[in-house]
Amino acid sequence: MLKDKEYIWFEKTDKGYWLRCIMHNRRRFADSARGQSVTIGFDDSIKKEHLLPLHLTTLACLIQYLFNNGYQVYLSQSNNDVFEFIFDDLKMNQYFGGGVNHVDADVSDNIFNLWRIVKGEMDLYAKKVELYFKNQYFCDKDLSPLNIGLTESYYNVFDHADAGNVAFSLIKYDEERKIVHAAICDFGIGIVNSVKRFVGNINSDVRALELALKNSFTVKSTERNKGFGLDNIISNSDTIRVFSGCALFVKNNLVRKFYKTDFEFDGSLIYLEVDTSKLETEEIINNFEW
Repeated sequence: MLKDKEYIWFEKTDKGYWLRCIMHNRRRFADSARGQSVTIGFDDSIKKEHLLPLHLTTLACLIQYLFNNGYQVYLSQSNNDVFEFIFDDLKMNQYFGGGVNHVDADVSDNIFNLWRIVKGEMDLYAKKVELYFKNQYFCDKDLSPLNIGLTESYYNVFDHADAGNVAFSLIKYDEERKIVHAAICDFGIGIVNSVKRFVGNINSDVRALELALKNSFTVKSTERNKGFGLDNIISNSDTIRVFSGCALFVKNNLVRKFYKTDFEFDGSLIYLEVDTSKLETEEIINNFEW
């Protein structure tokens, strides 16, 4: 029997700790409990600038998951800096209470705010992200690597995830380091289980993820899925992490490694970085002759 009031508390933003906490509470509140309340709080040591797209998309998925299971979700105001950032700037309450798919961040001009990944809008959304950053920061840069990486990530959610409405994306630009950070998270069946269902004789999560990231591999889950999606994401990102089940793939520049993790991510998390200092300058033709 669950208590009338439950709490989820984040002590730090260390990525390993954060993801463990997200998954622990996903399982902790797996049973439906209509009307019971869950309050989410953050230690005073956590500052809003510590919260990257990885933290915010996984948090959004957890909140949506709790709502879907009938919980009433509240944010603690004990850490006012984080509370105002999530509630007033990112306006997360509108996604769950109001059911919107996207609302612009109110204050942060370096964030293309949370988006609920919706079928039929993936290409349009990725193009809007590209135009946003082109207008804000990179008028002369070729942003197609960012567009391709995002588009393929969004399609991956529908090609593999079966996530329903528990799938979110957020993009943030670190102007000092010239890095675009993007995270795509879903609480669906996950890349690993999708591959296992299709192949049928794989017990290793790492092997399943290796197959999923292999060029030309496809589970044929959609007409669009031709087997190039995940490979395109890797090719167009400087740094990328793909986490599903007990398997983690990490690419840092040219180094690629697979790891077996000691806890399971129920769904899929794609976290990518694009170094904008490496983007090519677009060529503009002033006098065009055929």
